[in-house]
Amino acid sequence: MPRPKGSKNKPVLTIDGRIAQVTAEIESLQEQIEEKKAGLKRLNDEKAEEDQKRLMAAVLARGKTVDEIIKMIGGLA
Repeated sequence: MPRPKGSKNKPVLTIDGRIAQVTAEIESLQEQIEEKKAGLKRLNDEKAEEDQKRLMAAVLARGKTVDEIIKMIGGLA
C-alpha cells in the first residue's frame, strides 16, 4: 500500500506518546468545562439578582410592605 506524500517525514508517536497526548487533551477540556461552569454560576447569580429586583418592584407597585407580602405568602403555605 503506498504511503501518503510526506508521511515518511512525520514522526510516529508511540503508544505512550499518544496516551500522553490524549490525557493532555482531556485535561484541557476539563479546564474548559470548569471555566464554563463558573461562567454559568455567575449568570445564574445575575439572573437571581434580577428576579429579586423585579419581585421587589412588583411588591412596591402593589403598595404593600415586604412584611405584609411575607405574611401573605406564609398564609398560602
